[in-house]
Amino acid sequence: MVLGQGFKWLPCLTNKIICMKKSFIKYVLVWSFLFGALNIFTSCKKFLTEKQVSNLTQDYYNNPAGLESLINGLYVIARVKHEWEQNGARLIEPETDAYMTVGGASDGQTAYPREQASAVGTDVSLIAAANVNNFLGSANSNYAPMGNYPHINNCNIALDIIDNVKPGRFGTDETFRKQRRAEILFLRSWAYYLISNQLGDVPLLLTPKREDNSIYFYPKAKLEDIYKQIIGDVRYAYDNLPLTGDRGRLTKWAAGHFLAKLYLNRAQAAGFQNSSEQHLKMLYKGNVATDLDSVITLSTEVINGKGGAGALAPDYWTLFNPAVSETGAQHSEIIWAAQFDINITLDGRFGGNRSCNYHIGDYTASSGVTRAMAYGRPFATFKPTDWAYDNFRDKVNDSRYYKTFQYEYISNMPASTSTSYAWTVPTANWWNANKPASEPTVTSGSKRILNGARAIIYLENQKNEAVDSLKAMSQPYQFFVRWLISETTGKYYYRLNPVNGASIGLSTGTRGLYLSSKKLVDPLRGGSADEANFNSENGTRDAILMRLAETYLIRAEAYGRKGMYAQAVADINVVRQRAAYKSGEARPKVLVEWEPQASTLTAAEKLPPYSAAGTSYSKITVTENYFTPGTPEALREGYIPTAISKTDMFIQFIYNEKAREFLSEGLAWEDQHNAGILYDRIEYLNQMGSDKTGLWPIASNTESGNGQDGNGKGQMKKIYTFRPWPNAYLVQLTDESGKVLDDAARKAYQNPGY
Repeated sequence: MVLGQGFKWLPCLTNKIICMKKSFIKYVLVWSFLFGALNIFTSCKKFLTEKQVSNLTQDYYNNPAGLESLINGLYVIARVKHEWEQNGARLIEPETDAYMTVGGASDGQTAYPREQASAVGTDVSLIAAANVNNFLGSANSNYAPMGNYPHINNCNIALDIIDNVKPGRFGTDETFRKQRRAEILFLRSWAYYLISNQLGDVPLLLTPKREDNSIYFYPKAKLEDIYKQIIGDVRYAYDNLPLTGDRGRLTKWAAGHFLAKLYLNRAQAAGFQNSSEQHLKMLYKGNVATDLDSVITLSTEVINGKGGAGALAPDYWTLFNPAVSETGAQHSEIIWAAQFDINITLDGRFGGNRSCNYHIGDYTASSGVTRAMAYGRPFATFKPTDWAYDNFRDKVNDSRYYKTFQYEYISNMPASTSTSYAWTVPTANWWNANKPASEPTVTSGSKRILNGARAIIYLENQKNEAVDSLKAMSQPYQFFVRWLISETTGKYYYRLNPVNGASIGLSTGTRGLYLSSKKLVDPLRGGSADEANFNSENGTRDAILMRLAETYLIRAEAYGRKGMYAQAVADINVVRQRAAYKSGEARPKVLVEWEPQASTLTAAEKLPPYSAAGTSYSKITVTENYFTPGTPEALREGYIPTAISKTDMFIQFIYNEKAREFLSEGLAWEDQHNAGILYDRIEYLNQMGSDKTGLWPIASNTESGNGQDGNGKGQMKKIYTFRPWPNAYLVQLTDESGKVLDDAARKAYQNPGY
């Protein structure tokens, strides 16, 4: 979205030169998504657009301009995590410890957060028929095939041309050729990484396919072989990519970060080869004794090459505040980001970064707030779990909590049209008896929320921190409190709607009213800040894929897995130091007014503008005690019961910290999956996905088991840590002679348990 030197990605749809009959396999593994001509260097930001071009042939890509455009177009794969909820967006964050699908929609979303078989447990399930299908590859009559395998085939075509044809400069400038070849290998490896994260063993295709011979023989390769291939390819990229480049273009540091992560993933699963747990055994990627050393070496080179801790954004919110992140040069902390453009006609099939819509809860119900560009479009598709909020153990001193969530809304509707709910007799009486002296008295029946005043706030408290229900319901704004207590009856209540007192959250059917991540909000949806665009789904913001804070935590995990805890703690504290409030930095008013831990603030810090008296870093500095069994720090971290040893607790701590640092950024599912901890973390931390009983506190408003009765609401199984192969894919497969696979062969191809 920023103006500045960049490169354009201009993919286009070629003639339909291969298949006339549209079939799943033919689109996924045969069709090529090829690309039109372009000027690489322009005065405006790089962008990607799709155009139908009916007069090109494969020969076009054998000339320098055609090959260059093909390579540039391969960057479309960077967008796959953020384009569409029916593709990658649902596969990368929700149904983890800290994130879930909201549910309640007519399209089957109710099944997702519960981990029901109808969503994730059969080969024709919702997530297979939609998301995995599209992730593999799909097409329609108007657009080129999307997904990982069409992309992989395009990479193979590009490699064939760059290695064998070598047109123009590709044949005369070997440094240039190696750089472009490195980009292709990285982008192909990225696709294999994404798809193998979901499915495990997948076909490993390394040669181009340009025509349909009606043979769809695609045997699966072992993850061990896939990782050998992509580690070698990304190593080549690391050796041949430049230190810097145009915004969005791959650099040596992106390759180094990715390569370190691949080595870490292999090391994480090295002990699973002979596991009795099938879902863990399926993660095995090989066992190389030097992998953790390679992680440390590569991460160190990336960290030093980027400038060390000084390359981190000094203020966490800087990374996500569109007024900063989208109006200047890309911050040095960002290693690689998928590029989108303010000109939405250039943003491809889905019109931009649609993730800006999926994380925002409903803020318009009886609140005096109408949809606004600054607050985003409230699709209420995905939401944090209770644990995601609780995982911020120190909301007073760790600034990431209030910089991650949209903790307050301001009314933007005049009294004449305001949707504000009204004062009742009990709430007006309570307010008039207890209000600050500076506030006016109110009358029953009058609108409660005034234009320009606070409309909504949230408090994610614990049961032992419950707020008096009448007090919470009698504020001049909507006050969403997790735990309430009636001072009259002594009964505890879990999540009551401040407007009508109805139970909300969990399985009650009212799930859209929640504290939302604000990291992806896009005030330029639809291409401008015009409030007329408030219903636009077309986001324009770049999507961060890699940043230096993750590199630090990757290295920290490698150190910890080697028992080098002091070095691991040092890396964690680099991230923690940035997370602290700085001296003079203002804390939010909501924090000071309502957070139970705000009692630890000094008297001066409790006065407007609520400035921190000094850095809060000492309050959140990590020591080995944080993951040493039996210490107060470890008890406060709230480890799952399967984490018993210091080694176990350290691994769990790293992923707690990642959830604090990267919540809603699209890393959680693949990270926890590869570490072999996804199942346990859902079972013990995500109440909606878990099938366990008695793990959560009990409220009076149990709503016949749909509310807070202390029990999990889900059907999580270990097999769900891998996705099922879509039936539409399986029925197209053939043997080497072109004979369609029989039912037994298809069942053998399918992942276990489906």
